[in-house]
This record gives sequence, structure tokens and C-alpha cells, in this order.
Amino acid sequence: MRAEIIAVGSELLSFGRVESNSLFLASRLIPLGFDLPRKSVVADDPEVLTQTLDFALQASKLVLITGGLGPTEDDVTRDAVARHLGRKLREDPELLERLNSRYRRFAQMMTDNNRRQACVPEGAVVFPNPIGTAPGLGLEHEGRRIVLLPGPPRELEPMVDRHVLPWLKHSWSLSPRPLRIVKVAGEAESAVDHRIAPLTRRERRVQTTILSSPGIVSLYFLWSGGRDPEAERILDDLVESVCRELGDAVYSRQEESPAAALGKRLSRLGWSLAVAESCTGGWIGKLVTDVAGSSNYFRGGIVSYSNEVKIRVLGVERVVLESEGAVSAAVAEAMAENTRRLLEADIGLSATGVAGPSGGSEAKPVGTVFLGLAREGRVASQKLWFPGDREAVRLRTAHVGLDWVRRECDAAIRRH
Repeated sequence: MRAEIIAVGSELLSFGRVESNSLFLASRLIPLGFDLPRKSVVADDPEVLTQTLDFALQASKLVLITGGLGPTEDDVTRDAVARHLGRKLREDPELLERLNSRYRRFAQMMTDNNRRQACVPEGAVVFPNPIGTAPGLGLEHEGRRIVLLPGPPRELEPMVDRHVLPWLKHSWSLSPRPLRIVKVAGEAESAVDHRIAPLTRRERRVQTTILSSPGIVSLYFLWSGGRDPEAERILDDLVESVCRELGDAVYSRQEESPAAALGKRLSRLGWSLAVAESCTGGWIGKLVTDVAGSSNYFRGGIVSYSNEVKIRVLGVERVVLESEGAVSAAVAEAMAENTRRLLEADIGLSATGVAGPSGGSEAKPVGTVFLGLAREGRVASQKLWFPGDREAVRLRTAHVGLDWVRRECDAAIRRH
């Protein structure tokens, strides 16, 4: 079954905003059996939107439109779609009361333009939005489905999982395709591809997709061989072979971050973590605390960007900094051990490096990073080099550092 995505927003075409909702939607729709041959990004222009919608409806059973449901003049999606389908907009009293309650809860007055968000095309299914003000909408039109979704991912994603997907499953008899996920940390995309290619080439009925982001390689194995009672077993066998080949580099078999995977291990062991960051400037702590429940195992962090903070707060000896330099194994180890002791954690993790674009030298070029890891009675360090711009170096450092702790946890779990 064919589906298309239309992203609405002039900012997606002109101000450097990246359209990412389609990636999330694809991750949910493709395993359900939908084909997604095309997505479109259009400006906040009713005529352009309706032309694009008309074209999509000619070829697809499902059209998802993201963005343009807010209260401002450039939020044109709701009105344009209703007009194109010949549906009148009706103010929904229940939605209006929810909006009023939300504004009262935040001690704000609801302006007249916000009432637009309580208007619903005739016959539409309303998808609640507990996070924002714009509800989602589902419409049936000549055997097709049109879904209108808010633009912010933090509103769109839970709405899709909790309401839109059940509505689609109820509307149609779908043919889900088995999918397996393998998440890899600390390996280059090309190296992963080289190692698993002999395995994936043997099974042509499995579509293998490799996606890379700083410090992470994501592998997706999607069954594309039609109905086959052996599909699940074939996928499982392939994934087992891939995981054996990649070994400790595999940190998860589901869609989760290195920080989330690490949190599960720390919780299982009853261990706590503290971090000391220089070049990452707080990225490691952010990634850890992005995970709900991280307060159970994360003690805290110290961003010791300057040498004086390394000396006065972390207790790194001045003579070591002067002789070895801030970007060194000795300093990384001292940072890890001292933050572990200061914050009374089971594991201390540190990062110091040259993120760029300047500051490098022949001995320590931009991208040079030292990680430190400390447990009671043991301190270690790694010297690494990461390519990319400043942001990529910092994010790779954070992910690889967290994955080092994850591997330490896995070793402890195996010993037990």
C-alpha cells in the first residue's frame, strides 16, 4: 500500500530547518507494509499545498501532512485541506474547552486566533495532543486516508504511536513486514558494511539499510520477500550472524541510544556514574539525562573546560597539566578518577580533546580525544581521533565514551 508525506513550512525551505518528521513516520509505516516512494516539502501556501495534496491522492492510499496546524496566519494546512475536500470547518466545543483549560493552567489568556485550533473539518477524527495545542486530524476521502499532524516532533511522535497507527490498523487490513534492528557504537559505517556484507548478500529477500550518525551505526533488516512462514526465522538467523560478527560493538537490538542502553546496564548492576567533561562541554551529561529515570544511576558531572577548573575543582595536578597538556592520557585519567571520588560514583568517565576548528597541532591534530575511565582500584584511558566538524567530534566523543562504560558493564555482567 502506497503512502506519501507532505511537510508544510516555509522555514523548511529557507531558514536552515531540517525536515525530520518523515524519517520517524517512515520508521513506523514501512514495517506496517506501506511503500513510501516520495515525500514533499512545501511552503505555507494554500494553493501549493492543495496542488501537492491532489497529486498525492491520485497515487496513494494514505497521505500524511505535517505542520501548519497552529494559530498564526501562516498556519494554512487545516483550512486548505478542508476547502480542497469540500468540508466545512466546525468549532469543536470540547477542543475549545481543552484549549481554554490549558491557557488557564499556565495563567495565560487565550487570544482569538487560538480558537482556530479548535476548528475541525466535517467528519474528521480528532487525535488528542496533550503536549501542545494543535490536535491531529484524520480524514477519509474516497477510500483514502489523510492525516494532519502537528509539526513539532515531540508532539507528532507520541500522537502517531498512540492514536494514528491504531486508527490506520483499524481502517485497513495491513500486511506488516518483519523488521529487525541492530545498533552499533564505536565503528565506522564503511567498516561495519565491509564486515556484514558477506552475510547480507546471502539473503536477497532481506532489505538491509545502514544509517550512520556520529559514533553510531544503525542497521535495519526488513523482510521484502513477500509472505513466507519462514520470514521471522530467516531474519533472526541473519541478525544472529551479524551480531556474532560485530561482537561487542553491538550495544542494542532495538531503537535506543547508547545512553539508554548504558542506563539499563547500570541499573542492572546497581552502579552509579559521574562524568568530567572538557571538549564535550556537557554533551555526555545531556545524553545521559535525556533518558527518563537516569537519576537512579547518574550522580552528576563537572564541565571543566578551563585548566583552572581542572585544577581547583577536579584536583588535577598543575605539574601534570603543564608537562602533559590538557589533552593527554594523564589528564583524562586524573579527571575520571577524581570526579568518581568527588561525586562518590562507581564509575567515572572523562573526555578531553581538540574539537576544532582551531587549536590542533602536529602532535595533537583537531579531532584528537582522550577518554578516561575509572573504577575503584583501576584507571584507564584511550587515545582516539575523530573526523568531522566541531559538533561531530563532540558528539562522537560523547557516544563512544558512554559506549566504553557500556562495555565495562557488559564485562561485569558476564563475570557474574
